[in-house]
Amino acid sequence: MLLNSFTGNRNIKESLLGALASGRLSHGLLLCGEKGMGVNEFAWLLAADIIGADDVQSLKDGKNPLVQSVKGEGASGLIRVDRIRQLNENVSYSSISGEKRVVIIHNCENFNANSANALLKNLEEPKNDTTYILTTNNPRAIMATIRSRCGVYTLSAPSKEEVAAYFLRKKADMSAVNSLMDIYGENIGKIENALNSEKRYGILQNAVAVFNMIRAKDTYGIAKSCYVYVKAKDDFRLFLDDLRDICHRNLSDSSVKAIEVIHRYRGLMETNVNLNLALENFAVEISR
Repeated sequence: MLLNSFTGNRNIKESLLGALASGRLSHGLLLCGEKGMGVNEFAWLLAADIIGADDVQSLKDGKNPLVQSVKGEGASGLIRVDRIRQLNENVSYSSISGEKRVVIIHNCENFNANSANALLKNLEEPKNDTTYILTTNNPRAIMATIRSRCGVYTLSAPSKEEVAAYFLRKKADMSAVNSLMDIYGENIGKIENALNSEKRYGILQNAVAVFNMIRAKDTYGIAKSCYVYVKAKDDFRLFLDDLRDICHRNLSDSSVKAIEVIHRYRGLMETNVNLNLALENFAVEISR
């Protein structure tokens, strides 16, 4: 089974594969996990096992009609109601050959009320040949009516030994991996992004530098470091996420206060904020 290749979460893998083998797998599954934990990859692997495929990439490329996937659109990632209605129409008829089918809905915290309600009927009255796999990085944002109709599985971080084995198989620089684990813990996705993207690693390094400036109350230094994002809101979001992770790994009175500021400005980045002014205010507030 392809799901066994996923690093960590052995109990969840055994539970799902056991239910699949015995025909007791729920028709609605909600996979939860922090960003970087691999909930979407887990969903693809499980979908492949449900339909008996041996090539996950063909599913991701949309080449297998037995698996359909839905993602949000635009910067907000909103899952639109018309997309769900089209999906419902596509799966409204049972497979003639009786083959299993899977629908994957990525990051379902991005439903609005209309799109969530459009999916509810299919979850309430599921067809025997169709399994819905929903993923989320924010389970608290999932409507109770959706959650109650799904089997809920929350992925946890693998062990340090499992993370090390994963990157050893990929022949990664283990010194860099260990340094990144000091910041990201055992979050494989975040570690992998930093290893594979020079830009992403640069944002992380800037966050490390700003964390040290926060402790030194260096408002000017923080402002100067943040100003590089004045025309790059998405990069500033990543910077804030990294800075929050660093603060969590180095808890103190100052880092707890910094986390509160980071959460507030992370929310502001989802609005039509004046980024130049926001960066200036951020530097002042987080260095107090």
